[in-house]
Amino acid sequence: MRLQNKINIRFLMVTLLVFTVAGVILYFTLGNVIDHNIRGILKSRKTNVILYLQHNKTDSILFGSPDRTIFIRQIAKIVDQSIVSDTMAYDVREMELIPFRKMVFTTTVANVCYEVTILQSLLESEDLQVIIFYFMTILFILIILALFFLNRWLSNKAWKPFFKSSALLKSWKIGENKQVHFDVTGISEFDQLNKTLEEMIEKMQADFINLREFTENASHEIQTPLAIIKSKVEMLLNDQTLSSKQHLQLHEVFETAIRLSRMNEALLLLSKIENKQFAEKSDISFNSLIESRLAYLEELIDLKKIKLSIDLSVPFIVSIHPMLADILLSNLLSNALRHNCSHGKIIITSGNNEIFFSNTGDPLTIDPLKIFKRFVKQSTSEASNGLGLAIAEEICKLNALSLDYTYQNHLHCFVLSKKFKN
Repeated sequence: MRLQNKINIRFLMVTLLVFTVAGVILYFTLGNVIDHNIRGILKSRKTNVILYLQHNKTDSILFGSPDRTIFIRQIAKIVDQSIVSDTMAYDVREMELIPFRKMVFTTTVANVCYEVTILQSLLESEDLQVIIFYFMTILFILIILALFFLNRWLSNKAWKPFFKSSALLKSWKIGENKQVHFDVTGISEFDQLNKTLEEMIEKMQADFINLREFTENASHEIQTPLAIIKSKVEMLLNDQTLSSKQHLQLHEVFETAIRLSRMNEALLLLSKIENKQFAEKSDISFNSLIESRLAYLEELIDLKKIKLSIDLSVPFIVSIHPMLADILLSNLLSNALRHNCSHGKIIITSGNNEIFFSNTGDPLTIDPLKIFKRFVKQSTSEASNGLGLAIAEEICKLNALSLDYTYQNHLHCFVLSKKFKN
């Protein structure tokens, strides 16, 4: 979840909680105010009734008001009490039972005892409470929505420099030797972050260039003495005065130098691929390239008496550097040939955006998940340095390709396919 959305959700929850608590407090406060007001009205009407009784003779007193909210009756004995309660009574105007607040009290006027019942309608008060409740609810909702969208708009505006810097970082590539500058945002935290990023990118570019130069120089410096060693050893191998044991030892030294040279070249190639030094791309037909590479391996295939089955009827075209395409297919074909068995078979078929490379061979004795790791190899063959599939996978990563491995029906199967962005 984005930080902006997380902040907005928490802001909305806190605001909703505050408004809910405030609404409940307001509702009950309003109820208490209305209740207090009704009690005041009842007390005022009580005073008026007592004054009415005091200023009128007994025979002229009306024992019921026209609106049927005051009832007076004579009683034999006075009871000093005043009872206030809620009740339901029929209202002539509303023509239905409505809630009333009832006050019953006794009083003595001119030695005559009276019991007075006063009814005060609660309908208007309840209607007022309901109206105020709905009004406040709608007002609270409108305020919450207004604050939410206002906060969202302000957050978008405040975070805009951050997203701009993030987009610039995504488009930046370490292999591109260009300066990266972030705009001044006017927000101290973002400006400090952008300054730190500029310094970090500058150092990363310098370290990258130094590492690339070191790798290339080290590889070149290693290749030179290796070439001299191979040359000298090759001359010694032609010396007829050496014994067979010395020839065998020199031959081992020569083979070791060749393997070391190949490993150095493979590691240098891996470094160049990881550093994205093969930027130029063109559309390459893997179908044609596979056929041309198989022509070079024809003698080795015949020598191991391997049956070759090819079906490249479906075109497989990839935008890739020509050299990387050649290395990728060479490694996959060499792997299928090297780890095959005598009188085995190699099956190459093209499908919808994928090519299958299958070959016979013994099951793996290593974890299949580690087959693309560096220096991990199935056989103990000195011809293999354990870097071929690692190089193939790095080439695939660089060119939006996927390379997967399975073993089924006694066949090692590598599937080369295109990745598609969602």
